[in-house]
Amino acid sequence: MKQKFLLYLWFGVFFLIAPLSIYAGIDTIGKKDSTSHGSVKNRMTGAVVAPFGAPIYNIYARIGPFSPQERAQSVEKKLKTLASDPFFHRDSVKLFKGEMTYDIMYGESIITSVDEDDARAEGTTRELVANARMTKIIFAVQQYRSATSFGAILKNVGISSGILIMLVLLITLINRLFRFIISKADALQNRIMKGMHLQDFIFFNRHRQLTILLVILKGIRWIMILILLVITILAIFYLLPWTKAFSINVLGFVVNPLKNIMTGFWEYVPNLITIIVILFVTRMVIRFFKFLSREVEKETLKIPGFYPDWALPTFNIFRVLIIIFTIVAIWPFLPGSGSQVFQGVSVFFGLIFSLTSASALSNFMAGLTITYTRAFKLGDRVKIDNVTGDIIEKSMLVTKIRTIKNEEITVPNTKIMNTEVINYSTSAPDLGLIMHTTVTIGYDAPWRQVHQLLIDAALHTELILKKPTPFVLQTALNDFYISYQINAYTRSPNEMAVIFSQLHQNIQDSFNKAGVEIMSPHYKSIRDGNTIAIPEENRPKEYDAPSFRVEKL
Repeated sequence: MKQKFLLYLWFGVFFLIAPLSIYAGIDTIGKKDSTSHGSVKNRMTGAVVAPFGAPIYNIYARIGPFSPQERAQSVEKKLKTLASDPFFHRDSVKLFKGEMTYDIMYGESIITSVDEDDARAEGTTRELVANARMTKIIFAVQQYRSATSFGAILKNVGISSGILIMLVLLITLINRLFRFIISKADALQNRIMKGMHLQDFIFFNRHRQLTILLVILKGIRWIMILILLVITILAIFYLLPWTKAFSINVLGFVVNPLKNIMTGFWEYVPNLITIIVILFVTRMVIRFFKFLSREVEKETLKIPGFYPDWALPTFNIFRVLIIIFTIVAIWPFLPGSGSQVFQGVSVFFGLIFSLTSASALSNFMAGLTITYTRAFKLGDRVKIDNVTGDIIEKSMLVTKIRTIKNEEITVPNTKIMNTEVINYSTSAPDLGLIMHTTVTIGYDAPWRQVHQLLIDAALHTELILKKPTPFVLQTALNDFYISYQINAYTRSPNEMAVIFSQLHQNIQDSFNKAGVEIMSPHYKSIRDGNTIAIPEENRPKEYDAPSFRVEKL
């Protein structure tokens, strides 16, 4: 336990402090010296003097034909030579005042000079700039010589060896930890993993879930090992003076984007809070309207002139409008909403919507009209154009009808608006739907008897109302027969096919029992020798088939 505790402690100290110590030098990379605040400096591009990896100071001004970059390169070469001098002493670096410049010298050699342009770029005096640069040069050379001394190198090699040993121990610990987790996951497969399914369809069974879990665990293990390897390599490179700058630059490539992301996220927090508040308010408003629509739909809340079947479509319209308003309100707070790319994408989607939404918009408006004119509702038996069936779905774009043959027909709302709609269900609950059918009987049958037979047939039909009483209309007196129309009331318009079938059966039975023939007079006039068109069991006992009539001319 004590060894594990020390191991964890070492892991925490190294892998938390080491990256932070490396990161301490990142912010200085590529940045200008901030010791002065001159306005000229802000308008010029400086050259970094960094002979040993880390920047020492920046040069902003030219001297004669030499650019800031050329001056910086010259200073770097001289400082490298200075650092390799075994007899270097800080007192050998001195500052000399000339007529036009301040010269920083080592012995008889000039390391660099500071003129009026340098002072103007830094926004201060030549003497202050020269003193600051000399101090930085002495410190950088001493630090480099100290880091490249034999004792420091030996110390860093020892630390690097310890880091490598720690890396091996940590990788071993990670491998053992994940082997333990994988063994437990395999053992708990039947207890924890129940599978994912929707009704009878199985998305993931237990074996597939275990396989995916093992792949995820292996991926996490390799990611952790890769992170440890990268941190270890950067830490070792940071300890060696020759690769310290490379380590800082590589870590900067990783840390700077993360730093920018975190900074951007922190700066975006106020906008994010605003978006969250807007979304919360929107959600509450939508839930309030949804509650009202349900109460109106259940007729718990009654609004004069507002029908319950309007509740859901009205709520949907309000919800769409609220969502559109919310998008408009949130839009300025979205990251990148002002960028040209974002605006281009918005224009692109707007163009697609405008080109493809003409028919959809016309169907939508037709759907609104159908809804608020209450032409039909779900479950109604209707006839639209040549389609007869029950309404099974009513949306803002299309209406779906199921025929008596279980055919599902989708009708665009614009087509419904351009044709007549017969609704058989609207008046059925209160007044009753009048169903009617026509039979033609010859003039030889008494019309009162025909009326009574038709009414009796209707009264014996299921789903036909006894009150109001069925009635008969004689719709035409044709050349050879009379058209009789039986009218009967029902409150079951969705059973029209069954009612008509039973009514026709009962009419046949009723007329056959009464001995009234339902036959075309044309046939009756030429059927000499043929029997009457009534079933045998319903014929009169004294009935004889007529013989052929033969007349002598």
